[in-house]
Amino acid sequence: MTETKFSSILDRKSGDVKRPPPFPTGTYIWITRGLPEHGKSAQKQTPFVKFLVAPTAALDDVDPDALAAFGGIKGVTKELTFYDTENAGYRLNEFLIDDLKIDNEDGEKGIRAMVDESPNHEFLGHVKHTPAKDGKGVFWEIDLTGPVES
Repeated sequence: MTETKFSSILDRKSGDVKRPPPFPTGTYIWITRGLPEHGKSAQKQTPFVKFLVAPTAALDDVDPDALAAFGGIKGVTKELTFYDTENAGYRLNEFLIDDLKIDNEDGEKGIRAMVDESPNHEFLGHVKHTPAKDGKGVFWEIDLTGPVES
């Protein structure tokens, strides 16, 4: 999808501004870009680790016509967030070891060290659509992750 400068939107007629199609559902190969961001959620101040990921390929369950209508995968990024809590920590651990395949055979490597090794690792991510509360559109998210098999 091409980026639009906000100033050019201001110069358009309102009837010419259309809601873009959502990123198509299905499974993609994704890659982690750079080191993840560490922060706290706005409402509850829950610590998190947020990965910036980008699709590199669409698998067979992605509708090629919908992907073409969207504009392809070039330039698409998504944030994948894991919360740093006692009850949710296993999700980050599983993502790093099982999906990104970061070596931790003996189980002795710390999660922080594995996070530091996470850039440029591939994984499978399934995209799903969730209807917007106002009923006017959909949001897309990566709802399932898995390893890229060699």
